[in-house]
Formats: sequence, structure tokens, C-alpha cells
Amino acid sequence: MNKYTKRVLSFSLCICMTFIALNCTNWIKSEAASTSSLQNDIAKLQKESAALEKEISRLRGEKQSQSVVLSAVQKKIANIQAQVMRCNSEINSINAKIDANKKEINNKNKKIDESKEAFKKRIRAIYMSNTGSNIQVLLGADSFSEYLQLSQLTSSVSARDKKMIEDMVADIKELESKNEENKKLLESQVAVRETIVKAQKELEKEENAAQSIYDSIAAEEKQNVDANKAVEATIREKQNYLNSLLYGGANSNFQNSKVGFVWPVPSCRNITSYYGPRWGTIHKGIDISGGSIFGKPIVAITDGTVYQTYNSCPHKDRGSRCRCGSGWGNHVAIDHGIVQVNGVGQHIKAMYAHMNTIAVSNGQHVKQGQVIGYVGTTGDSTGYHLHFGIMRNNDGYVNPLNYY
Repeated sequence: MNKYTKRVLSFSLCICMTFIALNCTNWIKSEAASTSSLQNDIAKLQKESAALEKEISRLRGEKQSQSVVLSAVQKKIANIQAQVMRCNSEINSINAKIDANKKEINNKNKKIDESKEAFKKRIRAIYMSNTGSNIQVLLGADSFSEYLQLSQLTSSVSARDKKMIEDMVADIKELESKNEENKKLLESQVAVRETIVKAQKELEKEENAAQSIYDSIAAEEKQNVDANKAVEATIREKQNYLNSLLYGGANSNFQNSKVGFVWPVPSCRNITSYYGPRWGTIHKGIDISGGSIFGKPIVAITDGTVYQTYNSCPHKDRGSRCRCGSGWGNHVAIDHGIVQVNGVGQHIKAMYAHMNTIAVSNGQHVKQGQVIGYVGTTGDSTGYHLHFGIMRNNDGYVNPLNYY
């Protein structure tokens, strides 16, 4: 093979390697962006789910308090309805009494009319028989004894008739008085009934308003419950996909012979933010930082294979927060395989984030202590530091300090 042929072949191989490298880099960027984006999406969705749960609890409390209001209003309505029924019963009783009194008045008026007619006949008979005076009685008597008897009888009949008339008049007055009293009582009961009916309508209006609020709260609660179920389903879907990216590395069966991890930034052991709750979410690692840490080497904590990289963030100054690399900035993820920890094999992966630049490529095998990049402040970062996270088996992120 001559020199020219060798040059052509070399040139062709370079072009092929460049093409392959570009495609790998694009795939790496896509995978890294997808993984980090999913993590960010899951965190946001978890916050949204927590907010929905809080709103659901609030609505359930409001619905419960509104149920108490509805119950109180319904009790008031029942009480007023009982009062209305009692008033109706009393009014019916009064009406019956008035009807009875009217019947009695009619009967007594009829009796009075009959008595008056009989009395008129007796007066007329007395007049026609000329016994209208004591002299006429005396002249008509056969003896003095008969006169006395006739005189007494006339007096007795007159007194009896007078007493009868007086009693009838008194009865009429009493019945009229009762009728007037019943009339006033009926008017009073009707007024009470009108007041109660008006109050009942007001309470029914309140009940309708309260029921409307209750129904609205119940509907809103259902909407939030349905929305939360949808969010939780989305979280599960994204988490499953994220796990397939985080724990689906080609080197998952690699048996790492190394025991123990080296510190990822040999020149600085200062920790400025620990693993755990932070700013309303979970900080999935530790931040290593110090006064002169910028540009310091970052090393692999043990042997492994790089399975995710990003090295395209142009924002490398303090305070230049951005979403490059889905917030991780320039970063490297390494599958460290099965590592023996206290005699137990654990599948370990690690994330090294916010680098200034990286020094490895995807698929590259690295040794413990090998430089993989340099400390920076790329991505969603406000200062020079290394974000260092460890993933164990299928548990997700765990506290890196558990291994030091």
C-alpha cells in the first residue's frame, strides 16, 4: 500500500469517526437533556401534587363546615314547619269552636223567637180575656180566694217570662263576646302563621344558597382529586421512564473490584449544601465548594463507564443561571457497576454536575481517581461548586456521605 492510499484511507477513517462522534454526541446530549428534564418535570409535578392535596384538604374542611351549616338550617326549617303545623292545628280548633258557637247562637236565637211568639200569644190572650189588671182579675173571680190565686199566677207568669228574656239576652251577649274574642284570636294566629311562613321562605333561601356552595365545593374537590390522580399517573410514567434511563446502563453487570470511593474533588472537602430537604424540595446530592475551587479537577470516585455527558453550556460565569443540560449544566454520569459495600453488592451510579468543562466522552471506561472534568458554575448555579449525587440500585438518589 503506497503513501497516497494510506492518506486516503486515513482521511476516510477520520471522516467516519467524526460522523460517528457527532451522532454519539447528539444522542448523548439528547439522553442527558431527557434525563435531567424528566427529573425537573417530576420535581415540579410532585410540588403540583402536594399543592393539590393541600387544596383538597382545605375543600374537604370547607365542605364539612358547610355540612354543619346546612344541618343547622335544616333543623331551623324543621322547627318552623312544626310551629306552622301547630298553628294550623290551633287555627282549625278555633274555627271549630267558632262554628259550634255560631250553631249555639242560632239555636238560642230560634228559641228566643219561639219564646217571644209564645209570650205574645199569652199577652194577647190576657188582653182578650180582660185580665190585664188586678181589678179585671178581681171582677172575673168567683171568690177572693180565686182572685188571689189568679193574681199570683199572673205575677208568676210575667216574672218567669221576664227572666227568660233576660237570660236569652245575656246568652246572646256572651256568645257575641266569644265570637269577637275568637275572631281576634284567629286574626292573631293568621298573623303568626304569615310571619312563620315568611321566616320559612327565608330559611329555605339560605338552605338553597348553602346547598349551592356545598355542591360547588364538592365539584371543585372532585376536580382537584381527578387532577391529582392525573398528576400522580404522570409522575409514575415519568419516573418509570427516568428509571429506565438512570438504571438501564449497558454496564449494569460490571463487577467493580474496587473497595471504597475516593473524594470527587481532591483539593476541596468543604460541603456547602447537604443531601435532603431544601427550598421546598429534595436536594439529591451534596454541593462541594471552596474559595479557590474554580477549575479544580474532578475525579471518578471509582472505576466505571461514562453513560451520560453534556458539555455545551456557554454560561460559565457566576450568577449566569440557565437551563443548559436541564439545569445540570456541563455534567457527567458514570455507571460504577456492582460495588462491594460492607460485604454487600450495590449497583452504584454517580452524577457530577455544574462543571466548567468535561474531560471524558460517552461510553468511555474510567479508572478510580481519573480526571473527568473541572469545577465550574454552569447550568442552574450561582457559584463555583460540584454537585455530586449517588444513585443506588433502584432506590434513586441516596446520601453520598453514607459512603465516606
